[in-house]
This record gives sequence, structure tokens and C-alpha cells, in this order.
Amino acid sequence: MPPAVRRSVLARLSAVTVLVVGLLLAAPATASAHTGLRSTEPAADSTVTTTPQAVTLTFTASVLGGDVTVTGPDGTPVGAGAVSHEGAVLTAPVALTGAGRHTVTWSAVAADGHPLDGTFTFEHAPLAPVTPAPAPPSGTDPDAATPEPAPDTSTDTDPETGTDTASADGAAGLPAGVPVLVATAAVVVGTAALALRRTRRR
Repeated sequence: MPPAVRRSVLARLSAVTVLVVGLLLAAPATASAHTGLRSTEPAADSTVTTTPQAVTLTFTASVLGGDVTVTGPDGTPVGAGAVSHEGAVLTAPVALTGAGRHTVTWSAVAADGHPLDGTFTFEHAPLAPVTPAPAPPSGTDPDAATPEPAPDTSTDTDPETGTDTASADGAAGLPAGVPVLVATAAVVVGTAALALRRTRRR
């Protein structure tokens, strides 16, 4: 092989080798640059007034999996279950126990095997519960304030005799049979007195 041809072949082989090595070195960096965290729910540095049931991370491309840890203001984890993975989304169930700043620490693996990780925070500020109006005191109950009707103390009068029916029936509050007994006793006493007089005359 002539020297000129040999130099040309070597030059081409060297160029191809440099190109392949460059592509191999640039591939991970390119994949990593195109896979990143796109959005979160709750959003980073946001304040939420409702109580979220989960923290969701959405990436710019599918990931192989990952892990999400959420801690409350006192540093206690508030996770409520295993992290689920579907395509480019990681979902971590949470059970927030109070108001304050919550920290989300996450890690994931890109489709090319490159590791990803990060941290963000959000503020939990639930609305204060509405206090119901106090019930009126029992003394102001309209039903309790209504006076009871006074008992009827009037007496009934017999229209034919003009006598008080209450006195006639009860003899000023006495049982109905008492006047009959009194009258009977008076008759007995009178009869006895009459018999005694007759006896003395004899």
C-alpha cells in the first residue's frame, strides 16, 4: 500500500474513533439534560390552605422509579404509604398532622440509568374552622317564658235552686256521703229522745 493511501486510511480511522468516543461521552450528559423534574403538587415554595392527600412529582421524561420522603415542621415523616410510579410521575401518599413548612426530599432514576435527586418545600396553612354560634340559654326559651293559665276557681250554681253545686255535692269539701250519715244520726237521736220522754211520763 502506497504511503499516501496508508496515511489517508489512518486519518479516517482516527476521525471515526474520535467521533465514536465523543458520542459515548456525550450520551449520558445529553440524557441527563433532557430528564428533569418538570412540576410538583403542591408546587415548590407554595402555600396550600387545603390538606393534600399526596405529593406528586412529574418529570420531563419517564423514570425507572424513585423515592419521596415528606417531613413535617418538626422533622417527623408524614408519609402514609408506599410511593407509586407510573411513567414520568411519582406519587407519595401523605397524612399531614399540622400547619407549617413541609420538606420534600426525592430521588429518581432516569431511563438511561442516570440518578436524579432534589429537595423542595411547601407551606401548609389550613383555614381556621368556623365556630358555630352559641345556643341561647335555657332561661330565654320562648316556651319556658309563656306563663301557665291560672286554675279556674269559679263555682257553678244550680240555675233551678240557686245553690252552689260544689257545696251541695261535697258539703264544703266533705265527701258526698257524710251529710247522709249526719241526717241519719239526727233521726236516731231524735227517736231515742222521744222514747225516753214517753218512758218518764209512765
